[in-house]
Amino acid sequence: MRFTAFRSDLPLRRDTASRFVLWLVMVLVFMASLAVTVNSYVGELLTDWNQSVSGTLTVQIPLTAGNEAVTGASANKVLDVLKRHPAVASAELVPRAKVNELLKPWLGQDDIIADLPLPALIDVALFTETGEAVAAVSASVKTAAPNALIDDHRVWLGRVIGLAQGFAAIALTIMVLVASALGLTIVFATRASLAEFAQVIDVLHVVGAKDGYVARQFAWRALMQAVTGGLAGLVLYAPALGLVAYLAARVDPEVLPQVSLPLGHWLALAGLPLAAGLLAMLTAHITVRRALAQKV
Repeated sequence: MRFTAFRSDLPLRRDTASRFVLWLVMVLVFMASLAVTVNSYVGELLTDWNQSVSGTLTVQIPLTAGNEAVTGASANKVLDVLKRHPAVASAELVPRAKVNELLKPWLGQDDIIADLPLPALIDVALFTETGEAVAAVSASVKTAAPNALIDDHRVWLGRVIGLAQGFAAIALTIMVLVASALGLTIVFATRASLAEFAQVIDVLHVVGAKDGYVARQFAWRALMQAVTGGLAGLVLYAPALGLVAYLAARVDPEVLPQVSLPLGHWLALAGLPLAAGLLAMLTAHITVRRALAQKV
């Protein structure tokens, strides 16, 4: 399409109704960027957790009457049973020092952790993570130590997945609301502009301008405003992302694993201004064509 096709015979630069569109698009793209980032981060965090706990169990042997020797004997008995179980790929007793290290980010002081009546922990890796395998291993452990507790990581992971799906639904809802708000804003701004330049448009019709030509003027203006506002929204979003990344980096990796956002996330962010521009252009074009058609 030739550049002259976008030559404007309407004084849209003096359009008072659509001056706030750029600022509104900036805010909307900022919100959409946050929604995309939260959705991507939760998805990557869930993938990291899924890879780390897939096919694993944790067996706890509670401290019996404060007697660590009895607890240790029970843990060794369970460990022997697990190593001989056909569904178990590996089983290892977690050293007390490692347990203390895991608790340190939460409790902070070594002397407090040392006085806690902690259970003996056994990390178990299964060949398969089916419910039948978990049930068989659990039954064997209960036979060896009736007071043992078996933590199936799939249970809490399933709850985390539900939470992640909730975040994804919220992010999708925000995107729909952002698109709807942008569309409605363009409709009202375009209608106001049509009313403001009604006499100019009538003159253009008298000299032979078609409705499509007039609609393209408004569509091109909406595209430029939305893309500019979208880019401004990304500029506003960049320091916010940097601040969140800085605060997240200060959290202990044992509490909040550090994950890298995928390439698709950055491509989605880069495409938000263009998507906003195309939506605004299409909305403005349809609004003008319908409004002019109703005048005939």
